[in-house]
Amino acid sequence: MPVVDVERLRAEDALTDDAPRPGPVRFAVPIEVTYDLENSGTWETLGDGSRLWRLRVASPGALSLNLGFRRFDLPFSAALWIYAAAGERIQGPYTWRNRAHDGQFWTPVLLGEEIVLELHVPEGVGDARIELSAINHGYRFFGEKQQKQGSCNIDVACDEVTPFSDQVRAVARYTISGSTLCTGQLVNNTAGDFRPLFLTAQHCGVNAINDSSVVVFWNYESPTCGQLSGGSLLDNQSGATFLADHFPSDMALVELDEVPDPASNVFYAGWDAGGAVPQSVVCIHHPGGDEKAAAFEGDPLLSSDIGSGGETHWEVTAWDLGTTEGGSSGSCIFDQTSGACVGWLTGGFASCTATDQPDFYGKLSLAWTGGGTDATRLSNWLDPEGGGTTLSLAGADPATGDDDDDDGDDDDDDDGDDDDDDDGGGGPFDCVANGRTMCLSSGRFEVTMDWRDFSGATGPGIVAPAGEDYWGVFWFFTQMNGEVLVKVLDGCDFNQHYWVFAAAATNVEYSMTVTDTTTGNSKTYDNDLGSASPAVVDTRAFATCP
Repeated sequence: MPVVDVERLRAEDALTDDAPRPGPVRFAVPIEVTYDLENSGTWETLGDGSRLWRLRVASPGALSLNLGFRRFDLPFSAALWIYAAAGERIQGPYTWRNRAHDGQFWTPVLLGEEIVLELHVPEGVGDARIELSAINHGYRFFGEKQQKQGSCNIDVACDEVTPFSDQVRAVARYTISGSTLCTGQLVNNTAGDFRPLFLTAQHCGVNAINDSSVVVFWNYESPTCGQLSGGSLLDNQSGATFLADHFPSDMALVELDEVPDPASNVFYAGWDAGGAVPQSVVCIHHPGGDEKAAAFEGDPLLSSDIGSGGETHWEVTAWDLGTTEGGSSGSCIFDQTSGACVGWLTGGFASCTATDQPDFYGKLSLAWTGGGTDATRLSNWLDPEGGGTTLSLAGADPATGDDDDDDGDDDDDDDGDDDDDDDGGGGPFDCVANGRTMCLSSGRFEVTMDWRDFSGATGPGIVAPAGEDYWGVFWFFTQMNGEVLVKVLDGCDFNQHYWVFAAAATNVEYSMTVTDTTTGNSKTYDNDLGSASPAVVDTRAFATCP
């Protein structure tokens, strides 16, 4: 790899890090490469007939490395591992499921200047096709030995933060294009479906071009209060789909490609779009590239225009405890009484050496209606059930299904029971809608798809935005080209069955699985590669009425 001029990079950073409305904080620089399975690395045939490809990547002087793949097409059973050259900090396995909607894949950060890639391809499966296009040389934050964040920061392991432990679980560090970083958080929505909606600041730079490069790090925290270091980067996930942004309020919203692993113990934060002045707040954030911290303000916020016209932001005039730093951008400010997010950090002047300086947070109440379209507002994403009429919602815990409204039940219907009165109840698992999973017929039926094209590339079907309770559309290669329409209909009044209908406009291989979450029963519908896809008219699919 070419030599990276770290001193020049740090001089450039000094000019931008302290700006009142900065861009995302840079921690690495990309080195463009074109490495694939033919021109780089070595192949080895193992005793069982499977093949192993290995590539060693080094960038002298790097504190950390991460990788961007322009193409990531793996057969169903192939897997990629990445690890530091010493054999520690192994990440993976990564499979075809990690391929983003645009065919790319971006890895998490690994500490050190040398890493190894290993791709295992079982005997008899299709060809793998991957192209490594970016090696990102980390030169600050991740991997630095000296104290990084300011000493006045408050670790989330400290007692002061305990009352906001749910909000702490919602917040994460994330990277964009392997070179910049910000803070964001999961937010709840009125459908109660734990759709992985991730809220951050527009100026962090996430958009429809680079959304697949988002890598989120959960639970990057100091293990003990006051340590301000010692966090682990191993709990992470890659890929997102851009949904909306709004410049005046500095809002950006994406949907993560995968629902966070239950082991990550995440929380979906509540929010308040009512616009009332918060009387006291707490900000949970990642200062710089560092472990999660908290800042507290006990006085009412001010309404501010930050020079952009109109009162678009909340102003914290001076933090009582803790501070924010570069990299904290995008972090929610939570009302201390309700625990609800009311805005996200755009910028400011606060630091451990300037504790009397202000910070500014874009107003959630302004972004609620935003620019008046789905792509410029929050209302339709956070309130799909109420059409934007619901102005506040408690947070929710996916581990228990509980909301955070302290009413003793697990819902928002205030009827004293533990459901939403619409699901028939009692299933072995819940359907969780996301970019790769469709939930139909009041969420009772889960539908997923996998495909393989003529080049051997594979991937999941992606759920198109269009659809209703009983039908939806999957796309494979581009969102503008729907491939398969699927319906699940309640035919119980006619023949005591639920019906599955599907119509496809493709000749690639696919496998569609429909699962009844009440019984656990599944049915699979396949199409062979090169065949004209047949219509599915299965009026006896599930004999599980009601």
